[in-house]
Amino acid sequence: MKRHLFMLGLLFAAPTFAGSTTTTTQDASQGARRPPPFERKSPVQVLIDHRQDLALTDAQAASLTRIQTALDAKNAPVKQSLEALRPPAPPDRAQGTPSAQDPAVHEEARGLFEQLRANDLAAWQEAEQVLTDAQKSQARTLLESERRSHGPGHGGRGGPPRGE
Repeated sequence: MKRHLFMLGLLFAAPTFAGSTTTTTQDASQGARRPPPFERKSPVQVLIDHRQDLALTDAQAASLTRIQTALDAKNAPVKQSLEALRPPAPPDRAQGTPSAQDPAVHEEARGLFEQLRANDLAAWQEAEQVLTDAQKSQARTLLESERRSHGPGHGGRGGPPRGE
């Protein structure tokens, strides 16, 4: 049980759909929208990207690639649904109250994010079966490092991640 909770923490827990840590002026100056949080690499893709670091055999790499391909196919419709829910621009909360639709949209997004996390977890568990014990340990370290590189977690702007 403890191991599964640890792995859930490692799987890139997507921030809440409404939160954003960049300013709108930064987004406007770049001329493009930030990539959505559901476009982060899956844990399996991180393993594939670190093939040499993990010293994966050709058979292991082929298995991980197959797992990632299946995950991409499973997540594609969920990601399309999430993209459809994204507002055209970050909402300006200073101008009045959020629309009555916001809670329903947020609840739908939360369910879709949960589905992505469940799919990632299932793919990770399948990928773990391909790795040796030494590779599993190194993979967990790589995933933790990757997760930290994406900024604050559920704590929001500068707050501690959930559980700390």
